[in-house]
Amino acid sequence: MESAAPARAGRAAAAAVLVTAGLGLGASGTAVAAPAAGCSGAGPTVTDFLGTTYTTTYCNAYEGGNLVRAGYPVYVYSGYLYAGRNWFACQMKMEGVENPPVGEARNNWWLWTQGDVADSDNGWGWFPATKVSGGGNYEPIPGLRTC
Repeated sequence: MESAAPARAGRAAAAAVLVTAGLGLGASGTAVAAPAAGCSGAGPTVTDFLGTTYTTTYCNAYEGGNLVRAGYPVYVYSGYLYAGRNWFACQMKMEGVENPPVGEARNNWWLWTQGDVADSDNGWGWFPATKVSGGGNYEPIPGLRTC
C-alpha cells in the first residue's frame, strides 16, 4: 500500500488545531467539544490523480471509511479516510448508488476527497455522506459545493 501521507500532512496538523480550538468549558468546568454540523472553512487547493484542481472545504467525518472508485453494489476501493476534520473537494448525488448505512443514516450523496491511506488512484475516491456530520437522509452535506 502506498501512503497518502505527504498529500495529507497538513490535514493532521489542521485537525489538531481545530480540535483544540473547538474545545470549550461546559457549565461544570469540563471540556466540551463544539458540535460540527455541515462543512465550513477553506481547506487547501489540491489536484486529484486525474489532474483536476479543486479548492476544498473542511467537513467532520465522524467515522472513518473506505473511499470508493467504482463497482456498486460490489465496491472497488481506492483508499481509506480516518475520522476527523477532513477536507473535501465537492459532493455528488449518485442515483441508485447507496452509501453504506450507518445506524439510521441513509444517503446517495458522495464526497470527493483523498484518503489518508492509498490503495489506488493515489487514494482519491468517493466518501459516503452517511459518515459526515450535518446532512439528512438523502440530502447533501450543507456547506460543501456540488461537483
